Amino acid sequence: MMRNEDQGLLREFADCLTFERRLSDKTREAYSAEAARYLSYLADSSASLSDAGVAEIEGYLISRRRNDGIDERTEGRILSSLRSFYSFLLSRKLTERNPASLVEKPKDGVHLPRVISEEDVDELLASFPSDDILSERDYTLFELIYSSGMRISEAVALDVSSYHHDERTIAVIGKRDKERLVFIGEIAAGALDSYLENIRPRLAKNDRESAMFLNRRGGRLTRQAAHKRFHEAVGKLGIDATIHTLRHSFATHMIEHGADIRSVQEMLGHSDVRTTQIYTHLDTSSILAFFDRYSPLGEGDDGIS
Repeated sequence: MMRNEDQGLLREFADCLTFERRLSDKTREAYSAEAARYLSYLADSSASLSDAGVAEIEGYLISRRRNDGIDERTEGRILSSLRSFYSFLLSRKLTERNPASLVEKPKDGVHLPRVISEEDVDELLASFPSDDILSERDYTLFELIYSSGMRISEAVALDVSSYHHDERTIAVIGKRDKERLVFIGEIAAGALDSYLENIRPRLAKNDRESAMFLNRRGGRLTRQAAHKRFHEAVGKLGIDATIHTLRHSFATHMIEHGADIRSVQEMLGHSDVRTTQIYTHLDTSSILAFFDRYSPLGEGDDGIS
């Protein structure tokens, strides 16, 4: 059970993540929850935070593996949370070291993100009826995400002023409030122009609302509502996908069609190109599948014997 004094420490840590490090709500919640678990573990073990070191952190990770069945990827996230927590403690002079930085992250295999084929994307985007204003809005939103690779959180945060019609560009505010400029294709630009001219005015309730994508009450569309609408659409088609799958599919299809990885990195807003390189693994996987099917050295029946 957590000590009473730890509650205030956790609140201060959460404020640090929000106002100083400016992390997203999701990341802040994950880091805060992990710090709370860790402090409870120390209290149950009768260990003090000031004296805790590598042995305590490794013991905590062992307990998480045993009790929660975490995998290597989750263990890596836990270590990231604890390193951030100890960095906060160092900045407040509540500790003199960061033992979490001395614990090596587990080796993790390549986890390929889920993608869907271009045919599935076409089927999905063609499934929204044009005689319903909410369906037209949804089509525009999902077409825009697939055309640009932006995150759903970035898409629903767009304002009308974010779009530059003549250049077919959109100013996107990404993680840690970093702005980037993304280009959109002709189809997405046409859909967005039509939405802004014909659909959004019918949803808007007042001129003060700046949001690009509006809900039925005229307010900003939320990420949760967009997820629900997407889930309903793919459920009817039997397609196994989430909205984020559109982002993964955009990147994969771009590379399959010859885009260089640096350009895709810029479009996705990745700070490290190594994050983007996961999509080259996907491209290699598709090549290997093609080889297996058609090569006389593969396993398929279509090779020349």
